[in-house]
Amino acid sequence: MKYWRKKLNNEEGSATIEFLGIVPLALILLMTLIQFIVAIHGILVTQSAVNEYANVYSVTKDYSEAQEAANRILSSTGDYLQLNSIVNPSPGAKEFEAQVKVDINFIFLSNYFPNLSVPYSAEAYGRVIE
Repeated sequence: MKYWRKKLNNEEGSATIEFLGIVPLALILLMTLIQFIVAIHGILVTQSAVNEYANVYSVTKDYSEAQEAANRILSSTGDYLQLNSIVNPSPGAKEFEAQVKVDINFIFLSNYFPNLSVPYSAEAYGRVIE
């Protein structure tokens, strides 16, 4: 009986068990933090793309050239940011509003849930330079 009490009260290896219990929680926290940083980066890139669209359109009044400028910025992010649409301003208006709509994909869950994403849109207001 003393043998079993001694074995049960032995705490060798308890640090290893505690470490193995914390590792999954630490990995989940790290993945959440990385996804949050990716989402913030996607928001900043989308805002930059719509600002570039507005700048190019205000100078050239050309939809296709402005869309190409916005697409160049959006394509620099990789796979996690997908363009939904670019809403063109109404033709002939001196003041305009441009809008870019994107989907921000979850980078860790995209293999298991390919359609899981967060929609985001950014707007920019401008004036045509004549």
